[in-house]
Amino acid sequence: MIQVVVMVEKFLQAVKDLDLTEKLFQGFFGLEVEEHRITTDGKISRYPYPTEFGSRRTHPYLQSDFTDSMLELVTEPTKGGRETVKNLRMLQQIVQSYLHEDERIWPFSMPPHLDEDDLKFAHDDFTRPWFQDYRDYLEKKYGIEHEIIAGTHINYSLNEKLLKTLYEKIMYDKYETYAAFKNVTYFKLAQNFVLYRWLFTYLYGASPLSENKYAPDELDYPVRSLRNSNLGYSNHPGEKITYESLESQAAQLEKYVADGTFYSIHEFYGPVRMKGKGDDFKRILNEGVSYLEFRAFDLDPLSRAGVSDDTLDFLEIFLAYSICAPLPDDLPAALADADKKNQEMALGNPNERPEWLRKSVGPLINNMAAFAEAMNAPKKYTTAIIITAKRLKNVKLTLGSQLAARIEDDSLVTYGLKVANDRYLKQRTLAHPIQVLSDKYSDSVQQLIKEAIVMGIRVRMLSDHVELIVNEHHESFEPEAMLEFPRGVRDFIEGKFPEFTMDHQKD
Repeated sequence: MIQVVVMVEKFLQAVKDLDLTEKLFQGFFGLEVEEHRITTDGKISRYPYPTEFGSRRTHPYLQSDFTDSMLELVTEPTKGGRETVKNLRMLQQIVQSYLHEDERIWPFSMPPHLDEDDLKFAHDDFTRPWFQDYRDYLEKKYGIEHEIIAGTHINYSLNEKLLKTLYEKIMYDKYETYAAFKNVTYFKLAQNFVLYRWLFTYLYGASPLSENKYAPDELDYPVRSLRNSNLGYSNHPGEKITYESLESQAAQLEKYVADGTFYSIHEFYGPVRMKGKGDDFKRILNEGVSYLEFRAFDLDPLSRAGVSDDTLDFLEIFLAYSICAPLPDDLPAALADADKKNQEMALGNPNERPEWLRKSVGPLINNMAAFAEAMNAPKKYTTAIIITAKRLKNVKLTLGSQLAARIEDDSLVTYGLKVANDRYLKQRTLAHPIQVLSDKYSDSVQQLIKEAIVMGIRVRMLSDHVELIVNEHHESFEPEAMLEFPRGVRDFIEGKFPEFTMDHQKD
C-alpha cells in the first residue's frame, strides 16, 4: 500500500509541475450505439433501411449493422462525455424523425422476440454486399441471435497534449518512441478496466433476460447483464484474447488471424480494444494507439440517449486515475479473478450484491475520491463518484435492479414498448429541428446541420461557427445565422458542395 501511495503521489506532483492538471479531464469521447428498429407490435421492423440516410460505404454518422433493421449511430469525437451524449441525442432525434408511423426504436441490448419467420427475415435483411462474406462467416460461427445483440461502444482518447508532454518531459528515456509510450499507457488503461469490469457490470448492466431461447434453460432470470456474461457478446470460450501484456495480445491476435481462428482483428469481442489507423494490429502499434474502444456497456433504457452523462463521467475519472494506479503484482491471477467475478456479477440476481463486493471495491472508490480531490477535478467527477458509492450501498439504484422491477410475465416487452412509444411521441413533438442545439443555434442552422448529417456530410460544431466538410472542402456558418432555403435545405447544401454527387448518397 505504501508503494501505491508513493507512485500515485509522484505522478500527481509531475502532472502539477508540468501544468497538466486540466488536461487530465479533457479527453475525447465518441459513441457507437447499436439499436433495433421495431414495429409497434414489438416485432423486428421489416421496413427497408431509410434511403434518405445516404451511402453506408462512407456515412460518418448513420449506419446499419448485422441486419438493415439494426441501426448504428456514430457520434463525432468530442471533448468531454456530456457533449458526446448531447451529440448522440441529436442523432437519436434525427433517426426518430425518419421512422415510419408504426416504427419505434427498441430500447434494450437483447433483441425483441424472434419467431422462425423473423429469423429468416434477419438472415436475408442485409444490403451491404461489400461486407457480405464477413457477415456470412459470423452468422455461421456465432448465429444470428448472438450477432444482433446491441450495445453502446464508448471510444475514448486521452488529451494529446497530456500524453505528449508527459513523454517529452519525464518518459522520453524509458520508451524508444512516442508511439511506444502511448501504446503502453493505453494498454494499461485497458488492463485496469478489465480488472474492474465487474464493477461496471454491477453499475450499468441492463440485460436481465432474453426474449428468445438464447440462454440455457437452467439459467435463472433475471440476471444482471446477459450481454456481458460469457453467454453474451463474447468470443468462444477457447478463443479469448489475453490482457496480460501488450506483446502477448498482439501475438495472439496475429496468430488467430493468420491461422483462420478469426476472420480479422474485428472479430475480437473483448471488453476493450486498442484502436488506431488501419485494420492491421502491427500498424496500429507502430504508429501508436489513437484511442480505446470500450465494448462492455449495455444500452441504458433509462437514458433517452442510450447512455447517461454520469456513466461517462465515472468512466472518465476512473481512466484518469488508472493512468497512475499501479497494476497488481500477480497480474495473470488478478485478471483471472476479475473474469470470474464479472461472470458471477453478470449472471447474478440484479437485486443482490455479492458478498465480496464491498471489500473488493472499497479501496478503489476511496483512492478515486482522493485522486479527484488532489487534482481539483471538476465537480461532475466527484458527483459521479458519489453516485457510484450510493449504488454500491443500495443495489436498488443500479440499472439492473431498476430494470428487473419492470419485468412482467418473464418479459420486458410491455415496458420496452412503453419506452419506445413515449420516446417516439416525445421526439415528434419537439419544437426545434435539433432540440439539444436550440439554446445556441438558429432553427435554420439546425435544419442545415440535420440535413447535412442525413446526407452523410461531416459536421463540426466549434465554439464560434459550424463547419460542413466534404474531403478538403469546408463551408462555415455562424451559429445564429438566419439562412434561407428557397429550394430546400438539400438543394442549398448541394449548391455549396457540387462535388457531393448522388454517387456519394447511394450505397
